Amino acid sequence: MRGKAVLALLTLVVLASPVLADVSSMAKLQEALAKASPQTKTCVGCHMQATPDIVMQWAASEHAENVPKNVLKLYEAIGSPGEQIAEKFQNYPYNVGCYECHGMFKEQDRVDVVNHFGFKIVSIVTAKDCSQCHPKEAREISWTWHGFGALNTNLSPWYSKIVKYAKEHGLIGKMTPPVYTATRDKDMLTWEWWKEYVKYLYMYLNGEKVPEEWAKFIEMFGTPYDYDFKRIVSPLYPASGGLNTTVTERVGFEAELSIQCAVGKSKYFQKVSNVMNYIGYKNAYVYHACYECHGSLVIPYKKENVNVKGFAGVERMRYWGWPSNGAGRIDPDGSLGTCTACHPRHEFSVAQAREPWTCGQCHIGYDHPHIEIYEESKHGNIYELHKEKFNMERVPWRVGVDFDVPTCATCHMSTIASPDGSMILVKGTHDLTKRLVWDQMHFFAQPKPKWPDNTQNKIVKGGNILNGAGYENVAMTGYKVVDLGPAPGELKFPRLMTIEYTGELKEHREEMMKVCELCHSSSWAENFFRTADQNLWDYNAVAQFAFQLLKKAWAQGIHDPKNKLDEFMEVMWYYIWHHQGRRWRNGAYMMGPDYAHWYGIVDTVMEALNKMISYYENALAIKSLQQQLNQVQQALAK
Repeated sequence: MRGKAVLALLTLVVLASPVLADVSSMAKLQEALAKASPQTKTCVGCHMQATPDIVMQWAASEHAENVPKNVLKLYEAIGSPGEQIAEKFQNYPYNVGCYECHGMFKEQDRVDVVNHFGFKIVSIVTAKDCSQCHPKEAREISWTWHGFGALNTNLSPWYSKIVKYAKEHGLIGKMTPPVYTATRDKDMLTWEWWKEYVKYLYMYLNGEKVPEEWAKFIEMFGTPYDYDFKRIVSPLYPASGGLNTTVTERVGFEAELSIQCAVGKSKYFQKVSNVMNYIGYKNAYVYHACYECHGSLVIPYKKENVNVKGFAGVERMRYWGWPSNGAGRIDPDGSLGTCTACHPRHEFSVAQAREPWTCGQCHIGYDHPHIEIYEESKHGNIYELHKEKFNMERVPWRVGVDFDVPTCATCHMSTIASPDGSMILVKGTHDLTKRLVWDQMHFFAQPKPKWPDNTQNKIVKGGNILNGAGYENVAMTGYKVVDLGPAPGELKFPRLMTIEYTGELKEHREEMMKVCELCHSSSWAENFFRTADQNLWDYNAVAQFAFQLLKKAWAQGIHDPKNKLDEFMEVMWYYIWHHQGRRWRNGAYMMGPDYAHWYGIVDTVMEALNKMISYYENALAIKSLQQQLNQVQQALAK
């Protein structure tokens, strides 16, 4: 009876709302509720008033149409039989609704569970929760640089302290994600130590007694937010360069800063030699510029009862590091990565994840303009012409029928079937390393590392992905240059270097070649990758030259390496590897000529490198003049 009453109420709510009065949408909602659990119907009864758009998104989703075990049919269709879903969902009779995701979460001892009108629920649905019905995808994404997008970047300065302690005390794999002991295609990587840590951190913040060992950890490591990102110098936080400069202190400059507003005067005045020392500067850009793509560390810190949208006594958890849908978000249950970065709530659409601009929301801009390069490429050109004809929902994706030109997902992830759908031609994956060979994002181009945790790779294995030092300890293996190619002036083909791939890297290159050869001949694909690979070695030659020039400037006292981001040649070097050089490399591999040339090699060489060389020459001349002047002054003093 209660279910019928809820349905009747919802019908009135939908019909009464001009925004939600679309008949097909109402019909979908009715169909979804007819398949829903009693708990989900109760949720919808209130949330149609509180968050109606979320309800309607859910009603339009595959979740609303299917019971959990139907995902096994999907696995059969993409050539991945044998996957198992959580036992509680194997014969579950209802569709996947609010309660199934927010109330049937995987880890029952999570610290952020609240009592929501008699239901124990969590606000944040995590990758672990999704893994109950989507084990393959959750497992694969946990091994990628998407899953480690926060630990490898904006959280790395804080996370490094934990890894160093773990190494010193023989706790690698216990205090850290077990990247070296887990099996890539079998186990889902999670951070169980963090799950325990955040529970005791919550107790600590709320004045509860914490076990001595965990109190020690909390006092030792705290959180990455504690110092507002002010105690580091890192290219991950460009503000730590010019805003944390040592130059102004050396030259005796101070500024008087205050918080300015349109009316009245601020009492918060402070004299500082750099902006980072001002107490009112908080590096708040990090929350929007870094975390929205890379992800944050989510910390539950307080429960409260509040009145929300006409509902009294709503118990909810206060989080820090939330909201964030960054790909590498770390959740209170130890999950690494979030599915909603690519499959936004609450529709979780396959079609949206396949759209180029879903990737482009992060893969954009000065340092990794993948979406701009794609739009410039012939692939992007044809996509714009034909995208209305694409069947973006079908799984598996049939080449030439559902799509006729690749999106980002096609090349890097998708399961691709023959035109009649009878044969899987390329097996899909959420482990985005499976079709990639090269890391093109750091000082020098190098093979992808075997393990996704760059901080552990550096501290435990001695392989620094940033500058390549000791990288042989962590790199995927299987390439060598077997021929430098014809000499200049020699009439001979093929030109350029010849690289021989074996092992892991050969498998990855062949996997990508399978995608290319769905549309192109093998000779076309081979020539394309030969010329693209040569761009890496050309870039590496330029990058090595520039970096060695910078190190010479440090050695000669032209620049001070104490802060490696606040002086002219240092900034130009940053642009070479982090901006222009990336555009050069990525422009070559993604068929974006403007990015390979004008925004790439031209800016790398004519802009940054030429400026470094000219500055170095002028600095040496000035230094020589200063020495001569000192000698004259010393002679006159005698």
